[in-house]
Amino acid sequence: MKVNRKSKPLFSVTLLSALLMSNAAWAHHSVSSEFDTNKTIDVRGTITKVEWANPHIWLALDVTGADGKVVKWGCEMGSPNQLVRQGFTKENLPVGTVIRTQANPARDGSNTCSTRKITLDDGTPVFSRPSGQ
Repeated sequence: MKVNRKSKPLFSVTLLSALLMSNAAWAHHSVSSEFDTNKTIDVRGTITKVEWANPHIWLALDVTGADGKVVKWGCEMGSPNQLVRQGFTKENLPVGTVIRTQANPARDGSNTCSTRKITLDDGTPVFSRPSGQ
């Protein structure tokens, strides 16, 4: 393909934009590719960390098993922008809060999940993913 001098800057910007967008698309995933959307698990734990960053918010939980051992869990939520539009803020789930979540488990068997619904330990609803997501 021959590019003349006048169109070189436009061609370069277009090519660079296409490369950057393809990288962003590669980094994102569908929920069903990583999590089993046909199964739902209940996880109860104490929030130890909240990562409020794109492409998804992550909650780190300490979950105490039936044997009394504490297991670390990671719970994925939607994007910050998506959650802010639903009225969710960073202050909704501070570190130290005990929550219950209904979630889709990771396909690889790891202690990660995609959060569908979160309630406080007393049953107060905090978050629910819109249907179809």
